[in-house]
Amino acid sequence: MKFNFNRFGECFIFKTSYNLKAMKSFLLTLSLIGILSSCKDKNNDPDPILPQATQTGADTGGALVNGKIWVSKIEKSTVAALGNNTTYEFVNNEYSLKIHLRNAENPSGNTIQIVMVSGQDFGVGDYPLTENDHGLYYHSSQMYSTDHDNIGILSITKFDKANKIISGTFSFKAKYYYDGDTVTITDGRFDRKYQ
Repeated sequence: MKFNFNRFGECFIFKTSYNLKAMKSFLLTLSLIGILSSCKDKNNDPDPILPQATQTGADTGGALVNGKIWVSKIEKSTVAALGNNTTYEFVNNEYSLKIHLRNAENPSGNTIQIVMVSGQDFGVGDYPLTENDHGLYYHSSQMYSTDHDNIGILSITKFDKANKIISGTFSFKAKYYYDGDTVTITDGRFDRKYQ
């Protein structure tokens, strides 16, 4: 036993070994609760799957990025900056088509973009992605782009101008200009309502 006195002269008796054991048990229990509460059940986070290649304006998009499934997480088209803007317009005697798919749940801000400009209108068909009409992939602060050596294809399978729906598939290889690193995008698909 240990005797302690406070400043008023009152005596307190402590059982030192009991207090240390109780404190250790309390800290161990608290640590276990913290560890167990931070564990995730993998069944709650199912593996992502590519969306179906539909043609209904479902506002979906996805692809395989270097063989790994990538799915657009902001599904609705918006006019907000960094939103999933899909646009089709005629400006300065040129048609412009931009398909913008973004995975906002990824902190690095992964984005796939297809940007095309032409003097002729777009419709159902295949379009090359090169240095002029781009397939783009953004990862962190790096932008990968198609060029004369790293090319791809956009296949528009539905272009409903009355209901503003564009659907199709895409694949491309793109290069990061500064170090030559490349990314391969395959099995891409989109089903978007455009603005």
